[in-house]
Amino acid sequence: MRPLLIRFGLCALGLVYVAMGIASARVAWLGVREREQGIGGALRVLLAQGKGSWLLAAVAVGLAALAVARVLDASRGKRSVISRVGLVIDGLGYAVLSWTAVALLLHLRRGGPTLTRTGATWLLSESWGPTVLEIAGIVVAAGGVRELWMGLSGRLTHRPDAAPRKIANVLTAIARFGLAARGVVLCAIGYYIIRAAEEVNPSRVHTMGGTLKQVYVTPYGAVIVGVLAVGLAAYGIYLVALALAKRSV
Repeated sequence: MRPLLIRFGLCALGLVYVAMGIASARVAWLGVREREQGIGGALRVLLAQGKGSWLLAAVAVGLAALAVARVLDASRGKRSVISRVGLVIDGLGYAVLSWTAVALLLHLRRGGPTLTRTGATWLLSESWGPTVLEIAGIVVAAGGVRELWMGLSGRLTHRPDAAPRKIANVLTAIARFGLAARGVVLCAIGYYIIRAAEEVNPSRVHTMGGTLKQVYVTPYGAVIVGVLAVGLAAYGIYLVALALAKRSV
């Protein structure tokens, strides 16, 4: 059951990243005024396709499956407390993404950035909140550095090598580019979280879409976002390749 949940979930998450790359590329290269470039923008791109409602529903189910798989992982095997907590948090994140897709399907009010800012506001209102938020930012940035290193060095934790050699080499190159791009975005997100903690300013906290918007307004921002957009789409292709190669992550 778990491998099936993982494969279905990776396909869904991969589609979201491909759509995110498309949404961001449209902003960077075509000057399209998208309201969102992150998860929200990606889900809207999927919804706009033929049979978009069915596609988005499938993505929501896939993300929910990935959330269930992560929680099951946390409850099984000999794992440390930190590892279990990380898996549960991971699962909750996928559950929130799944609900975001469902909310869009049901035309409910979206609360991605608002929810993030509300959580940051609450944390910063506590005496210990800035410290916790700063640690969270460091963890996110460290995760970004790790993925950037994996992409640049080619030392991938999971390789889509079940395909024929030539195809596997192409997929590995796509995976490296995708991981490096996602690593850069995660580093930027972590940076903004750390800034929010240091300045006690929740408006500094940005989602992936908000981070891309911040990058876009910098010098050469359109070029940078364009490259990152292709990288995010490449990361999505990497996830789908892992799912089709029957890899568990």
